[in-house]
Amino acid sequence: MPQDQLRRLLCLLLPWAQILVAFMPALGMGTSMAAVSAASQTPVVPAGYAFSIWSVIFILSAAYGIWQFLPASRGSTLAQRTGWPLAGAFAANALWQVVSQLSASVGFGLFFIILIGLACALAALFIARNTPEPGIGPRWIVVPLTGLLAGWLTAASFVNLSTAARTAGMMPEHGIGTTLFAVVILLAAGGAAAAIAWLLRRDALWFAVAVAWAFVAVVVANLGANQVNIPAALAAAGMLALVAAVTWQRRRAAGLSGPA
Repeated sequence: MPQDQLRRLLCLLLPWAQILVAFMPALGMGTSMAAVSAASQTPVVPAGYAFSIWSVIFILSAAYGIWQFLPASRGSTLAQRTGWPLAGAFAANALWQVVSQLSASVGFGLFFIILIGLACALAALFIARNTPEPGIGPRWIVVPLTGLLAGWLTAASFVNLSTAARTAGMMPEHGIGTTLFAVVILLAAGGAAAAIAWLLRRDALWFAVAVAWAFVAVVVANLGANQVNIPAALAAAGMLALVAAVTWQRRRAAGLSGPA
């Protein structure tokens, strides 16, 4: 099969694989991701409602697969350049779900998988930024998909780091040690997200939306939804303000206020 046809086929099918593997526990295979998350709770884990962002990402992923597979998009430079990294991100997301549900824990193996997915998503985001293309598909599918996916995986990678550390016994179960560990990870997450938003300049909006959604949910989680941890909530709120300020400044410098 020619390479371009393979790319188009993978981008059409892999978004649905992300969705289907989530139903493994319903078929008697493995433990639900909600149960896995609850079993490895840390102050870095967002409140449960935040994971609903995957519904939006999955819909956009499926829409992307259909858009890039249409005959009209066969010659799209944007589809050609973003296809392989997005296929890698979709595959990594599906693999992460399979491994987490079968292992019923979040260890450093899963952290490594999510880093691969993040690298692919960031590559697709910066490629899309540097490959402007007119049309509804590029503007309302590719741009929000790459931004939301990269933003959420940026936040999720630090969440996975905290849960992997707890699973490995590197993070204290309770007390000031847990809080300090969580605050350091949240500060690192905010710093990384702000740096990426700075590099994206005028195109940081969708990325920042996903990161902000995560930080708000971490604040909610630490004000009673998961536990009460005021220092962690303050750290998350501070990083939310940092990412918002960087995004606003970069877009203001470009003279933008709405979706780019």
